[in-house]
Amino acid sequence: MASLNKQQKRAKRAKIKAKQINIHGRKPAALDDDLGDIGEPIPEYTLAMFSKMRDAEAISRNDMLLTLLSNLAEIISDHPELLDMENADNEAMAATHLAADMLIDYRMWADGMDRDTAQAWLTDPQFITDFGDALDSYRQSLDAQEKQGE
Repeated sequence: MASLNKQQKRAKRAKIKAKQINIHGRKPAALDDDLGDIGEPIPEYTLAMFSKMRDAEAISRNDMLLTLLSNLAEIISDHPELLDMENADNEAMAATHLAADMLIDYRMWADGMDRDTAQAWLTDPQFITDFGDALDSYRQSLDAQEKQGE
């Protein structure tokens, strides 16, 4: 287990990355031949996040998106290798791609959608607006936490 100092540094980096996540302008992921298959088995931490997202979505889409953002920051902190730096210009873009891919996989997992339908859901203008609102709210909560910690 990492030292407390190292854990705090990772958490801080994850918060910074989460603040940088921006889904606007996201290009859909390349489609696989098998559209109905998410691919490799879903890791336990992702299934746990998806379950939390489904419970939060029963309340509102905003709650579901906030759950995604907070859980994704922790996942990135614990599994930085998930950020595909080879296909992104910077960490913020890699985090954006990961968030979009997680949302597509979530919709496929939660509703049994095929990849095309899940991508259409992700690129719906109302969804993009809702995501932007949730992201702003999440960033504000992070700022408030940082101010309380000072």
